[in-house]
Amino acid sequence: MRRLFPVAVSMAMLLAACSAPSPQPSVGPTTPAPTSASATTQPSASPSSVPESSGTAEGQLSAGDDEPGRFAYRCTSLDASPEVQLSSLAEVWAASNYTRMDSCEVTFEGGGSFVPTPREAEAIEATAPQGAAADDGLAAMLDVLRLCTRVSDETGPGGFAEANHGTLLAAAAFCPEAPQGKIIAAWADGSRIGDGSHVVGESLKPGTVQLVKPGASANECNWSVTGSDGSVIAGGGLADAGKNVDLETGQNFTSDKCGIWGKMY
Repeated sequence: MRRLFPVAVSMAMLLAACSAPSPQPSVGPTTPAPTSASATTQPSASPSSVPESSGTAEGQLSAGDDEPGRFAYRCTSLDASPEVQLSSLAEVWAASNYTRMDSCEVTFEGGGSFVPTPREAEAIEATAPQGAAADDGLAAMLDVLRLCTRVSDETGPGGFAEANHGTLLAAAAFCPEAPQGKIIAAWADGSRIGDGSHVVGESLKPGTVQLVKPGASANECNWSVTGSDGSVIAGGGLADAGKNVDLETGQNFTSDKCGIWGKMY
């Protein structure tokens, strides 16, 4: 028994050493390690330091060409909606009821005398190549802007069919990005015409045309193509108007109560 006691004591001490917890490092005031988000996130730039895009996109009006408040646009609707007062072409085009607009009246609100911007001066020159007085220049510019807004009846009073050819050319160049820009351009270059008498090669492009938008009295439509000597080359009514009508330079094309003709490509 005396020999076993030292062995038992040694075994007990060994077991106690194995089961004791390992020592931990002392805890002191430390700074938490940054998370991955806080370690990589950079301070956001302040609004004043964010670079703004310079210039304007191709085909769009610059602020000097249609500065809000320079002109006033009072637009009427085809339905019972009240008139709306807008301050720029961009506002007119973006209006939620644009497709229901009838037309817009444009007035100059710039204060003082009217001094055209470079692009406005170009538009005025296109409407009157011989030059125009200041008052006439403003009137011409207002008509260009009116055509750039919204024209619900192309052949009605104040429509594209009644517009001066120079005014149509000016509007087509001034606002090609307008919702009706392609229609304005077609009236300007003679690939879209209304009733009346047209000399092919002047107000009407040579080629093939077809009735693309019948008028209110299209059932009474009557059209004809005559040569320079007055001889009748072709003609007919509404049924034939829907077919291709070939036109050559120097001929005369006459349309009555038909509607709108368009060049076929």
